[in-house]
Amino acid sequence: MTSGAAAGASVRDGNGTGGAGAARWASRKSPRTVSQLLLAVFLAWAGGVAAQPAPSIVRTEATALADFPTAVDVYQPSFGPSRGLAVVAHGFTRSRERHRDLGRDLAGEGIVAVIPDLPWAVDHWANGDAIVELVAKLEAGALGLAPVERSRMVLIGTSAGGLTTLLAAAKLPGLAGWIGLDPVDRTGTGADAAAQLTAPAVVLLAERSSCNLYGSGKALGRAVPRLLRSKLLEGASHCDFESPTNNFCRFICGRSPPGTAELAREETVDAALEMLDIATLRRSGDRSERAD
Repeated sequence: MTSGAAAGASVRDGNGTGGAGAARWASRKSPRTVSQLLLAVFLAWAGGVAAQPAPSIVRTEATALADFPTAVDVYQPSFGPSRGLAVVAHGFTRSRERHRDLGRDLAGEGIVAVIPDLPWAVDHWANGDAIVELVAKLEAGALGLAPVERSRMVLIGTSAGGLTTLLAAAKLPGLAGWIGLDPVDRTGTGADAAAQLTAPAVVLLAERSSCNLYGSGKALGRAVPRLLRSKLLEGASHCDFESPTNNFCRFICGRSPPGTAELAREETVDAALEMLDIATLRRSGDRSERAD
């Protein structure tokens, strides 16, 4: 309807009437002029289609982590080979379903997203070991995916999941990177793990609140040796780093301006792409040195 209306408006005559007046207008123009007009309308339509995010292929797989059966959502690009893989960990008392939108956005940019339900509610160290186990499975080929080199993997975690993935990343040298989404460390051990991290890191932060232990993620960023950036998203709530979120989270952690959650996902995807590009350049340099 919109495209048709736009085309109709573009062929109105000087009196602003359509129908027969528009036909008379078209008949007075040369075939070339009419063709150019139709081409312009087509290009405008095609540009709008191209601006839409690429669709993804989504499925849920069953596996075992820490000897517990768990469900894992896999988001795959629907086009060409993937640019890499991201493992995404949810926050305290949350689930993989809270990162559906991020999974789609990552896949839309060519990154396979693997999002498990974590096996433990409060044991972040055990959850970290479960992520290490999942990475090993993915390196060997799992969840219907071909084997993936560790250097083509990024770990992403929200809130307590940020600490979980940081604990895992400290044990996984050679990763493409770690992204902490308003990570929360209530244990006091996160800074030690951050100091052992060898991969590049990005930390994205919400405004200070009790939900993020008043900005505890900032200290984790300061402890990372290869920090690319630590960025506060102005006005962001702790809830903006999961999507879809719910009203319970907004009630406890606060609301934010419209579009903030979309901005958080955009920043996350951009960071993942940046890390994978850096890793690709590093691998190319390593191959060149071996060739010499």
